[in-house]
Amino acid sequence: MEPLLLIANPYAGGGRIGDLMPTIARVLRSRGAAHEVRTASGFEAFASLAERAADEGFGAVVAVGGDGTVNAVVNGVMRAGARIPVGIIPAGTANEFVRSLPIPRGVQKAAQVLTTGVPAAIDVAEVNGRYFANVLGIGLDARVAAGASRLRDRLSMRGRAVYYLASLLELVSSREPVRVEVVTESDAFSGSVLAIVAVNGRMYGERVPSLPAPGLRDGLLDLYIVRETHRMRSINVTWKVIRRTPVPEVLMQRCGRVTVEADRSIDAHVDGNPLGRARRLEARVVPRGIRVLLPPDALPWRPVPRPVEAAAR
Repeated sequence: MEPLLLIANPYAGGGRIGDLMPTIARVLRSRGAAHEVRTASGFEAFASLAERAADEGFGAVVAVGGDGTVNAVVNGVMRAGARIPVGIIPAGTANEFVRSLPIPRGVQKAAQVLTTGVPAAIDVAEVNGRYFANVLGIGLDARVAAGASRLRDRLSMRGRAVYYLASLLELVSSREPVRVEVVTESDAFSGSVLAIVAVNGRMYGERVPSLPAPGLRDGLLDLYIVRETHRMRSINVTWKVIRRTPVPEVLMQRCGRVTVEADRSIDAHVDGNPLGRARRLEARVVPRGIRVLLPPDALPWRPVPRPVEAAAR
């Protein structure tokens, strides 16, 4: 078995990685799995480590952290042509993306999957040159993601409460609707919006499920357009979405590609990592473009021998 490269985020989960690594190392040693642990700080540093992993002889690169860590590792692997699979040990605050996969939530059992797992191909998506595994958020959603990150750092908050409080604070403190044109393969929308969210996985915002769909192997994004509304109505809309109650202010559809053009630069994020501000964003799905290590008995997932050609840009 080729060695594993574990890329650990020392700041994930409120800095608890240091307490978890001995458990992970013990599981891997007991199963005879050679591995190396590397730490870094920041998106580019994580992505660069992952990008070099295949050339350095590693059989898989493992993200030990939350959604931001997974995002950076996915970007690095995709840059290198998706030649090796990605493993995930959920050790962040929300761990939203892993909820879309049959990967155990517990660190010890997730580490066991690294030694027995099979590489299964899943969809990945790309926007303006950056890849995302779970979600692209534009406007209000991006500001909520940034606010949740600040709350985690300042108040040591974890779990769904971070997102609920960040959403509430953003809605009551400021609203910045923006006029956009949104175009997919089958439809177009023009008007003022608070947020646009494109979901590749099955969960975003910690507990908000995406549209009922096959999920990470359907070649589609679940697109949400949240139209401008009054402030108090915005708060009501937010809670209804969380509770999966249909609301007329939220337009939903599935698409393989989407282009968003705004009348000014707007905030955006991918899997919680800031994407920066832009006036135009073009997102697309790369069907089954990356492989993830999953338990061998996980169905209906099936291993594939190599990355699909669609992974090439």
